[in-house]
Amino acid sequence: MLCLTAGTAAAAGYALLPSDGAWHLVAYPIIALSCVIAVVAGVRRHRPNQPAVWYSFAAGLGAWLANTVIDQLTATAPWSQLSAGFLIAGYPLLGHALFGLIRGRVRSGDRTTGIDAGIVATSLAVLFWTLVAGDDSLSLLQLLVAAGDIALFALISLLVTTPGAHTASYRLLLTALGLTVFSDVLLMIVPFEPGGPADVIFVLANVLSAAAALHPSMRRLTVPLPQPPGFVRPRLALLTAAILLAPIVSLHQGATGRIADDWLPLGVGSIVLFLLVSARMAGLVLRVEQQARHLSVLVNEDPLTGVANRRRWDERLRTAMDRSAATGEPLVVALLDLDHFKRYNDTHGHQAGDELLTDAATAWLSGLRGDDLLARYGGEEFCVMLTGRTVAEALLIVEHLQTLTPDGQTFSAGLTRWDGRQTAQELLEHADRLLYDSKRSGRARVTAGRPLADAA
Repeated sequence: MLCLTAGTAAAAGYALLPSDGAWHLVAYPIIALSCVIAVVAGVRRHRPNQPAVWYSFAAGLGAWLANTVIDQLTATAPWSQLSAGFLIAGYPLLGHALFGLIRGRVRSGDRTTGIDAGIVATSLAVLFWTLVAGDDSLSLLQLLVAAGDIALFALISLLVTTPGAHTASYRLLLTALGLTVFSDVLLMIVPFEPGGPADVIFVLANVLSAAAALHPSMRRLTVPLPQPPGFVRPRLALLTAAILLAPIVSLHQGATGRIADDWLPLGVGSIVLFLLVSARMAGLVLRVEQQARHLSVLVNEDPLTGVANRRRWDERLRTAMDRSAATGEPLVVALLDLDHFKRYNDTHGHQAGDELLTDAATAWLSGLRGDDLLARYGGEEFCVMLTGRTVAEALLIVEHLQTLTPDGQTFSAGLTRWDGRQTAQELLEHADRLLYDSKRSGRARVTAGRPLADAA
């Protein structure tokens, strides 16, 4: 806050300096150099996780400081060429800093930011080529400056629409960047004048940059969100405007009769845009598919043990009953209940109880074949579905699972075959009654019963 207050006061004082004399020539380097030093000091003080981004930003400001000082001292060769070199060098330095900030705010492996940058840059390149590059009244330096401003604008737009922490440092930096671009655009309209509007705005932009670097929240500027964000609406608006820019320029050129002169950049730019949009859409479709698969796992899998949950069991049981009715193959289900599980929990703790459930499920799965199904039905109770086996064969399998139960524990089980007419609920109720027969008979055993229709 002290830096921002002092810097704003200095910028206001700079604007009020008399226009005659060397006041501005002395004051500008002092203020601008202090801001560059403040940026470096902020990096060394707060130690962000990507210091090179901020050092590149300070170097860009320093290059533009050298450009302005040389221009104010002399406009003769070779100093004018050196000044132009510093001016042009500032753009890639600031561009590198902005791209580093954007990359730091996105999650590792996220390629959408690069594609979005290509979409915006391509659209602005088409606009630059058709409306600016064709202007014969502009010098090469002015064209390079215009191209640099467009590139900075594209990166600033992406930084604004990239999800991340909106800290005080973030807001100060965005304001500084916006003022910098506005100052450059203003210089293309009106000649440079020490203490003029463009000069004062640029001084204020330097002050805000220094304040952004000195604020403690600058450490969070390059920290990605803990969870991947959804499609941000400002980013969608930016990409929509960028995509529509090429056809709008084409319509403008056609209306003004210049379409024959600019067909090549418009055609190439449109092709690149379509390819980038296709890549963006492919990424979105892939993300939706991954989320759908993840949701399917969450819906059908028990989160603790990793086996099928009750929802998945009900679906598979209905399918198996339909197939058994159509083919006549036997269908056997068993209910397993870990013996004295509450006592185990009370003795060893709930975490040990959870580990027992997980280890038991893993061990039992190893004793089943691929088309069998093991599901957690609730608490310490599990269901097993065996197809194509007789009751005697299924009984041997479930008794083998008894030997696989970890930590010396046992289970009681009830096993029965579907009679072809029972509902799913009636089948499970029959298995449940047999399970309780096992418990009443002393536990650690499997009670097999005939289908209800056969028993009747």
